[in-house]
Amino acid sequence: MCGGSAQLKHDKYPGYQEPDNFEIYHCPYCDTSFSFPEVHTSHIYESIYKNGLRVPGYNRYWRYASIVKKIKNPFQYLADTSEVYWGIKETISNADINRKELKILEIGSGLGYLTYSLYKANYNISGLDISQTAVDQAIKTFGGLYVCADVKDYAELNPGAFDIVILTEVLEHISRPVDFIESVLKLLKPKGKAFITSPNKSIYPGDIIWATDMPPVHCWWFSEKSMRFIAKFLNVKVSFIDFSNYYKKNFKIIGLKHWRGDNLPEPFFDSKGELKNDVARKKSSVKDYFLLLIINIPFAYSFYRNAKRFVKRLYGGGRVLFNKELIVCHERGDFFCAVMERQ
Repeated sequence: MCGGSAQLKHDKYPGYQEPDNFEIYHCPYCDTSFSFPEVHTSHIYESIYKNGLRVPGYNRYWRYASIVKKIKNPFQYLADTSEVYWGIKETISNADINRKELKILEIGSGLGYLTYSLYKANYNISGLDISQTAVDQAIKTFGGLYVCADVKDYAELNPGAFDIVILTEVLEHISRPVDFIESVLKLLKPKGKAFITSPNKSIYPGDIIWATDMPPVHCWWFSEKSMRFIAKFLNVKVSFIDFSNYYKKNFKIIGLKHWRGDNLPEPFFDSKGELKNDVARKKSSVKDYFLLLIINIPFAYSFYRNAKRFVKRLYGGGRVLFNKELIVCHERGDFFCAVMERQ
């Protein structure tokens, strides 16, 4: 990404689908890791959309999409459940402009739940995705807020059209991230801001090879230093959202043992594109029904969140004292939210 000499860290890292293996490289100059070779991923995404709630890691998107239409304040719900959405909410809520006048675009809108949630909070927002399947599903579920287009083409047709562009967990999927962000910045008005979230390499020790989704679904693992390099290259300001207030209420610890040594992940799909394990769907379904049962009862939902917070603090506090294999999230976590401002 920066032109520096990358170092090979692993030569046969498992891919998302059998029998694929990848080389993992790390660049010490911009602190960025990436997988090689670059391959087409459309068949994997088709399998993910086909299986929905059954796919570990992606099942939460289907859960969000099923819940947000059933509650009065879906944007607040998303902010309560994820630091990524909390950061976006905290920042745009403090913008010195009327919500209806603030023109927002979500790139990589996927199933559409975040665009819809912002719309229900009276923001002037639209969603964009390159997948026609995703756009069709979002329109069917949430209405005509979405468009299918390539970001580069859309930026050429809509230069300087938006005050804010949101990309949540998109950049790590893109083969040419610097070019992609350059197109995103073209969409912004002067002083407009792009909110870019991605798994955060910065908080992990140097011996962790790859603590993000298996390639080629994630072909990059970025750090805060990565974002600073991109911002400097494109001549834009960059800052990072401080998650301290979120983590005070939502205690979060990250275990490192899973990512060390020989603990390599297992592919989710076999060579025919069939999901190998159905355990995640069973667990997720129970949680879905429970949340849907209490989500519209403010007292019950508040009690659930407070009880969960207490248990995490109690559990995490004891483990942190005796186990150096844990990271406790404070102002930073396993996701960053970089805010790039167009000059």
